[in-house]
Parts: sequence; structure tokens; C-alpha cells
Amino acid sequence: MSSRSPIHLTIAFVALAGCDLGILDPIITAGHTGDASETGEPMVTSTSTTSGDPDPETTGEPPLTTASSTSGDSDSDSDSGANFIIPPDPLPECNMWTQDCPPAEKCSAGGPPPLSENSIACFPIVPNPAQSGEECEILLEGELGPDTCDIGLFCHDVDPETGKGTCVELCQGTEWYPMCDAGFTCLLTAVPLCIPECDPLLQNCGGGQACVYMTDTFACWPPEGEPKDVFESCEHVSECDLGLVCAPPEVASECDLDSLGCCTYYCEVDGQEFCPGVGQVCLPHFAPGDAPPGYENVGVCALP
Repeated sequence: MSSRSPIHLTIAFVALAGCDLGILDPIITAGHTGDASETGEPMVTSTSTTSGDPDPETTGEPPLTTASSTSGDSDSDSDSGANFIIPPDPLPECNMWTQDCPPAEKCSAGGPPPLSENSIACFPIVPNPAQSGEECEILLEGELGPDTCDIGLFCHDVDPETGKGTCVELCQGTEWYPMCDAGFTCLLTAVPLCIPECDPLLQNCGGGQACVYMTDTFACWPPEGEPKDVFESCEHVSECDLGLVCAPPEVASECDLDSLGCCTYYCEVDGQEFCPGVGQVCLPHFAPGDAPPGYENVGVCALP
């Protein structure tokens, strides 16, 4: 979980055009916790149904999985090779998209971090709730919620010291057809948020937020801890200073090859910008034809 946000992002690779490197990119689907990171923060990993288990969306029942015991210390049932039913994680108490809670309540996230579908529940709407763009507050210290935002809003970018953040709008539509106002994109997590799109070359986000790549576009996201400088090791997409991106360490000879990632500059393809690393050039961020409209000139300083 980010120190200033209820959503923690893990990272994956997106290929750079013309080479086998990649840009560290957030996995932004909702999921369950894996092992804690080196900083002690639990990570959110994506979940999907890839086996032959029943699909709860189509059957209306959660899938059940089985596991066979192979330990010699098991009971008689284990010795017989019997399979045991492992119950699935509980389903969310309510639906963030339809807001199907009782009157005077809203579907939101609560409980201790990290954020997952198990965090979703109905909470009372406070008197005179804060509206979109207004300051909000988490009512239980150290937890995800409840918050003081109105229905259809969520308290985002929360300062861990004050417990205060800003109300942002939830995505409309469905998880298959999410919708946000123009200039915003839907971040598909357990709490689907409409976050502002941005230009990584201009770093035009407000409030010290970084402009980072969110699977299909660039969007604003709170920084992860103290911003890292160019060629410093990194692990999270918003961990580098403004104008930098967390990329594989092979992007520069100055990077530590034993690290997961390294901060390097965004650059304008065919522009006049100078890449600071020895031998670095400005490589396209996207493969030809893959760039979202308006981002065709976005590049990253890397070794050719």
C-alpha cells in the first residue's frame, strides 16, 4: 500500500519498441495479498480464473478448489489420499459499480490494508459528506475507510500522518465498459477510480503526483516514498522523481544491474533532448502502431 494512497501497485514489464527491454508498469487489477515487499508493504497481485473451476459470474456460486495432502504427519483422511475442500475468499459485501447498499450507506473500502475485494463493504454516509475534489478524511486511523466522501466517491491520496486526502469519483458503467469524464481514465482495482490523464513529457499532474503509465494511458499517481533520482534503483512506477520512469536496469550503464529497476528519463522521440547516460538514446516507449493517440512521441532514455 502506498504511504499516501489506499492502493498499492506492483510492477510488470511492457516492451520497448525495437529492443527487448521493458518499462516497469503497474498491474492494476484487483487482487489478494502476496508476500510482503522488502519495505514491509504487502503487494496487490492480480487474480484471474484460468482453471476449470466454475465461474462465479456465470454460475452465481464461488468456485471451490481442492488440495491433496502429501505430508506424512496428516490424519487418517490424509493417509487415504482424500482431497480437502479449500473455501474461496469471501466475495465483496456489495458492488462498487451499482452501489447496492441500503439507503444512507455507500459501497466503499474499509478495514486494514492492503486493498482487496475482501475490503469492500457498506458504510454509513456521514452527514454533510465531502464532494468531488474536496478534502476528505479516513475515520479509522491506519485503515482504508470508512471515509467522509459522498456516495460514488472515494478518499484518495491519503496522507498517513493526517489521515486526510481528496475525494475522487468512482468509475461509471461496468468493469467491462468503464466510463469516466473526458481527461480521466478508469483505474480498474477493487475500488475503480477515475484518475486524471497526463503527459509524461510535461509532467502536468498537480499536487506533486507523478505521470506514470497505467496499462493503456498515462495518468497521475501519488509518489511512492522519497522520489529517486536518475540512475537510482527503484521498484514502483511512481517511485522516481518527476520526469523519470522506473525501467529495467539495462537502460543505462550507470544503473545497478542487480536491482529490479532503475530511474531513467522520459524523452521526446526525434526531439532535441539530451539523454544523460553514457551511450543512451531516446527510444520509443511504444512499438509502432501501439501508442495511444497523442503519445506517439513519448520515449525513454535507454541504451540502444
